[in-house]
Amino acid sequence: WVLPYQGELWRSKPAQYARHLLGHEGAGSLTSVLKKQGLISANMTGDGAWLEGSFSLLQVTLDLTEKGLDHLEEIGRYVFAYISMLQKTPPQQWIFEEMRKLAEIKFKFGEDKHPFELCQDMSISLQKYPAEEVLSAKSQMYEYDPAGIAEVLSALTLDGVRVWHQAKVLAPRCVEKDTSYGSPMARLPLEQSWRETWAAAACAGDGSADAATAYCASLGMHLPKPNPFIPEDLSLRPLPTDPPQLPQLVAGLAPPIGGIFHRQDDLLKQPKAFANFLVYTPFLCKDVESYVKTELFCRCIEESLTEYAYDAEMAGVSYSCSVGSACVTLRISGFNDKLGVLLDAVTEKITSMREVPQGIYDIVADAYGDEVSNAAFHSPPYAQCSMRFTELSSKGGVFPSYKRHAAFKSMSREHLNGVVDDIFHSSGCFIEGLVLGNMAPEEAKALSERLARGLGVSKALDALPERAEASLPEGATVWKLDGTDEEDPNHAVVMRVQLPLTVEVDMLARLLSKVLSAKFFDVLRTQQQLGYIVQSVARCTMKFAYLLSVVQTEFPPDYVRGRIEAFFAEHFKLVEETLGDEEFESCRAGLLAELQTKHKTLKEEAGHYLGSIVDRTYDFGRRERGIAYVEKEVKLARLKQFVTDQVRQASKIYVQVRKTNPKADKPLPDGAATPADPEGLRLWTTHA
Repeated sequence: WVLPYQGELWRSKPAQYARHLLGHEGAGSLTSVLKKQGLISANMTGDGAWLEGSFSLLQVTLDLTEKGLDHLEEIGRYVFAYISMLQKTPPQQWIFEEMRKLAEIKFKFGEDKHPFELCQDMSISLQKYPAEEVLSAKSQMYEYDPAGIAEVLSALTLDGVRVWHQAKVLAPRCVEKDTSYGSPMARLPLEQSWRETWAAAACAGDGSADAATAYCASLGMHLPKPNPFIPEDLSLRPLPTDPPQLPQLVAGLAPPIGGIFHRQDDLLKQPKAFANFLVYTPFLCKDVESYVKTELFCRCIEESLTEYAYDAEMAGVSYSCSVGSACVTLRISGFNDKLGVLLDAVTEKITSMREVPQGIYDIVADAYGDEVSNAAFHSPPYAQCSMRFTELSSKGGVFPSYKRHAAFKSMSREHLNGVVDDIFHSSGCFIEGLVLGNMAPEEAKALSERLARGLGVSKALDALPERAEASLPEGATVWKLDGTDEEDPNHAVVMRVQLPLTVEVDMLARLLSKVLSAKFFDVLRTQQQLGYIVQSVARCTMKFAYLLSVVQTEFPPDYVRGRIEAFFAEHFKLVEETLGDEEFESCRAGLLAELQTKHKTLKEEAGHYLGSIVDRTYDFGRRERGIAYVEKEVKLARLKQFVTDQVRQASKIYVQVRKTNPKADKPLPDGAATPADPEGLRLWTTHA
């Protein structure tokens, strides 16, 4: 819908009231009812400001399920019935006040932005708001304007609506071309039956407010209830005299809780906490069918809690339930005042869902099926290289997307009946976790015990699920595979140099990457123009450090592999013979600055530590030791020695994904040729 221009109404934001209610996902909302009908999977209500100073937009964007594709008339009936209720019911000041309070809390206790993002946001805001309001005006709601709200709602009419309907099945009807990109489209009047149904919904009964409310109620829709998750206790817990700088093991825990690591925040000083629990279960690693069942069950839990969790998210409290590395991961974060309440709701839903409702399963299965199908058959070639390598080198809870897709296709809702017992109760569990923020150690302990009690987990595992990572064979290996997307015209080549992981090796690999990554992009992307995706980085896993180089290309992959090989032959020699102190110190300073950057959120801080728990090293001080090494120990001579003695001698693998699209490769540049493979190169061409 086109609205009167809203930019000047930044103090009252009347359109925000309409967007809040139309996009609400709680009980009785438009979104909730359409999901229960199996017609949509998501609702994204937003705005636009096209032609600044002239008009604004309000958009209700609904992701349709397969069923929903054929029921636009019915979906519109719900939309216009809900709009009619909003138009005929006077604006509710309590709703505005709740929105205002939440906006104020989120602004006061908002997470710090990175300088680059903050600078950009402020420069844009300076064009719209007074300088003294540049930080707050975008989010704060200062004035209640019922007349402005009513004006916005009155613009949401049947005559003024423009409907975009986008789906592959519409291709035969799209006989026109858009003027910007030439995409197939069609511009049509609304179907007469739609107009009649929508008009009737917009004027139900005698057209009164009571009639509109009653009609919505008959469809299961009503205005939201007050949000129970608005935080009340925003106080900070007293800090110990000498706060630990690294997570510490919480004392006094008993099986099945194996270890909870805690650090009370002394930097951000906000009334928030972050808790990440890893629930290890052997069922997850049993076979691909068990893995897929667990994934689907976790997503069904999230979907079934959408109404409840929406209020929590609006109040700055959130959770997730997902599959991790051989474990189910439960994460809760936000204002610590309400985290326990949310955790109780999640565990109660997990243990009570003995059978998944068909409507919930249909929504989850629709999205999951698309996701695993796209991952298995439509991932970009460079991503296929990485997925194949992970499948090759990792053991323990890793199943490739094509196997997950095959397992999913053979499943139905009934396969999830009672799966909660298979996951959490049959063989026992082992719980580990990380708790950060505005919580004392005893509160972290209580929260983890609340989790175990809520899940009904009492039996401990005899042994953790096995996890391992393969070392590459000596020398160089090329693994050639066909791509899975017949429409993609690109090949990909990904090189990995594998080095045994230590703090020193990790830091030296990162430093070498600092020296070479920009050169790699300049030579292979800018000069040789091998492709748009060109990257060289350093990465570390559970057991190894890697120098990783990626090129996605339309040139023959063997030729591109030769270009990568030639680059490193030349530039390793340059590092060994001509790299000077000035460039070395610049790269060292850049790496040190990255490592020393303070976290700006609890989630960022957790990212420093969670890997050590997942990898079972519990080495939380590794980052600090890396900083000390780069700051005080590393020298240019050591980097040169690292290249000569370790990198050149290391095992490496090229994973090449060759397109199956019949389009011809780009011709080689004049005078170029694909080099012969060196003697001793190991060639793999099969995939089990």
